Parts: sequence; C-alpha cells; structure tokens
Amino acid sequence: MDCANIPANFHCTRCGVEDEPVRTGLCARCCLKDDLGDLLRDEHGGIAAHMLPLYQALTTQANARSARVWMITNKPATKLLRALATGRASLTHETFTQHPTPGKVQHLRAHMMSLGMIEEHNRRIERYETWLNQKLLKVPSPKHKQLITQFTTFVHLNRMRHLARQDALKEGTLLNARQSTSTAIEFLGFLDGRGKDPDECTQQDINEWLAGGPTTRSLARTFARWVMGARHIPKLDFPYRVAKTLPRLSQDRRLELIRRALDDHELYAGDRAACLLMLLFGQALTRVAAMKMEQFLHSDDGDLQVVFGEDPIEVPAVFSTVFKDYLANRPNTNTASNPGSPWCFPGFSPGEHISANHLMNRLREVGIDLKGAKNATLQELVLLMPPAIAADALGYSYQVMDIHEQRAGARWKAYSELVRSQSKE
Repeated sequence: MDCANIPANFHCTRCGVEDEPVRTGLCARCCLKDDLGDLLRDEHGGIAAHMLPLYQALTTQANARSARVWMITNKPATKLLRALATGRASLTHETFTQHPTPGKVQHLRAHMMSLGMIEEHNRRIERYETWLNQKLLKVPSPKHKQLITQFTTFVHLNRMRHLARQDALKEGTLLNARQSTSTAIEFLGFLDGRGKDPDECTQQDINEWLAGGPTTRSLARTFARWVMGARHIPKLDFPYRVAKTLPRLSQDRRLELIRRALDDHELYAGDRAACLLMLLFGQALTRVAAMKMEQFLHSDDGDLQVVFGEDPIEVPAVFSTVFKDYLANRPNTNTASNPGSPWCFPGFSPGEHISANHLMNRLREVGIDLKGAKNATLQELVLLMPPAIAADALGYSYQVMDIHEQRAGARWKAYSELVRSQSKE
C-alpha cells in the first residue's frame, strides 16, 4: 500500500529497495547493472577487467537513473563503451580525440581520467590547441601562420604546460591566451593591409593600430615584444593602454545587491553564494569558481570562516546561512562525475569546477555589473582597514590594494605618517 492508499508493491524484486520500477519488478540501479554489464562484457561473458572501475563507479553512484538516461540518449558513448570492452578500440586519448563526434564522448573520457583508467591530460591545453588549429586555418599568409605558431608554442603553450604541471592552470589563462593570440593575428593582418611585412613595421604603425580600435588591441603587446626579441620586427615601443576610468557601483547599489543575494530565494543558491563572495569580500568570479571546500572552516564557537589569504575571515552570522545551505546541497555531486568533489562549485565534467564564464554569464543575466561590483567592494574595504591588511586577508597583492586605496581616496598612509611624526614630538 503506497502513500496514496493504492495497493502496490514498489520494492525491487532483486535487491529489495523501494523505488519506482524501471522494468517489471526491477529498480533503476538493477536495470543499470544489467544494461551496463551487457555493454562491458568481454569474450568470456564477464565485465572486461579494464572497464571494471567505470562499471563500479556508475552502478554505485547516488543517482542511478541519471546514468541510465545518459546511456539511452548518448548512443555514440554507448557504442564506444562496447568497442572499448571488446578491444576494438584502444583505451587512449587518441580514441576520443579522433572519434567522429568527440564532443559526444568527452564526458566519458573525463570519467575515465578521473578514475585513473587513462592518464591525466589537461583539457584546457587541448582546448587551446584545437581552437588554435581552427584559427590558423583562417590565416592566409604562410609567414604569418609560422610566426603565430612559433609565438603560441614558445609563449602560451610553454606557460600553460608549466602551470599544468603545478596544477595551477586556470580557465582565465586559457581565455587570456586565446585573446592574446587573436589580437596578434589581427595585428599582423593590420600590417598586411598596409602592404607591409612584419620586419617593415614602424612606430607609426603601432601607434595607429592602438589608436584606431578598442582597448583590447593592447593585448597584442605580448606578441609584439616576442617578435621584437626574436628580431622579426624592429625594436619599437608598444605601450600598455591604461583604462581612464575604473567601473564602480555606488555603495547604495552594492548594498541593494547584497540584500537581494541574502533575501531573494528565487535566485539559484549557488548564484547567491557567489554574489556574496564578490560583494562582501571583493573576490573575482574567476577565483570564486575555483574555490575549494577546504577554504570554508568552522571556528571553535561554530562560526563560519572563509580563507582567501593568510588568515581565516569570519563570515557575518547574517550571511553564513546562505553559504551553509548551499555547501550542504552542492549540485553535480550525486553522480559518478563528482562524488566527494573538493570544489565549492562543482562543474559538469568529472573533477572540474564550474566554468568561470558560465558563472559570469549567469550573474550578468540577473543584472549584476561584475567589474563594478568587485571594485566597489574592494574600495569600500580599504576605507575600513589599511590596504596591506586587506591584501593579506583577501589574497590580493599590495600593489592592487594600493590602487584601490588611491581610487577610494583612503588616507591610511597619511594617517600612519601622522602617527609617526606625532610620536617623535
């Protein structure tokens, strides 16, 4: 008898668990074990030994139904699973990158990396290389193509591989490399439009390039300095272009957004938590997206603390509930993708945190000026404490916080000098 007083038996006839049946008498998990077992059997009728870790991970995940839906809807992945189990496909990265529909099997590949079935491979580097190859196809000049290939190899890919070895390669590095590469290609195209080879570039060309377009053109400076050092163009000045204004929300608008993040339960819980990390502590969303669970602590008194720099910062009690509720119910943790994920904001791919771009787009959609909000917060904080203390607590450099002190009109340096002068009298 179920809760609606309708005679029924929802217990699985195999494992005894009470659950809505998927097939006659069988729950979702038992059906998953049967279906996945059929896919992964070897020539002897058992689960192929090299596929056993994946079988165990999928069949023991909290949400068995989602794995079944994935198997039913992703036919390329299920066909590849069968080929891997029988040995018709090798368990290597090339099997996935050379697949007719690599996007359809990327999630499966990520699963296998997280389980140690294939060696770790940095997906950000691979994404950049794939993007670069597509970009180079549109570069008409062989000489320009060679220069861009050398530049990206010796500058961006070298740096990305170094960071990857230290487990420090972030999404922002990938995005910056793409933008730098794009502006480098555009700069060479600008010279080509003037009928000039790179070695014929003049200071006037650089000045007119920078003056004739958006501020992002200054990102070609990395490329310009590299080609100058490699003697492909003359030694010239390629200055930074500094923004004349720094976007900043008013304090009233910032407080309005804080109240909304605190009280508006129609907003997604993760967005509310991310907003507060930016509006209370001045954290950029690239940092927020990559935060780990270990950065949230509980004091001896049970108060919530968060760590960005050297010392924990106490989260005001009025806001701690938002963080506690969200962290206790993080998304994307009930499947084999991210069980026990260390990330505060788990991503959709196994072992990954949420994409910073995805988080930024969500907050922009609800009307938040991201740069203005972060700058407003940091400038308010340096009014409350010396910038050096703010830098240590929030994980910023002293130089960055000095800039915000100047923008905010704070006078902590003048105050300390006044104290020293009075003590000498």
